[in-house]
Amino acid sequence: MEHRDQMILRRIGKNLKLGRVERELTQEAVARKAGMYTTQVARMERGETDTGITKYLKVAWEIGMPPGELFHNLEDRMP
Repeated sequence: MEHRDQMILRRIGKNLKLGRVERELTQEAVARKAGMYTTQVARMERGETDTGITKYLKVAWEIGMPPGELFHNLEDRMP
């Protein structure tokens, strides 16, 4: 995976985690609602996996996060 891709995934993962923590939800609760394994949600939050945009959106929606919040701080082009 390219360095830029890794940076993007880490930033999206950070946004997911921040949204989940702000809403006082556990990874387990979000994973259950999204029909995923907790380990997958954890890897997404750490930016370790590129599971595809639909799964990121599914997790964001289960958290109650609008898509704009998921992509916060991605307005600038990554190096």
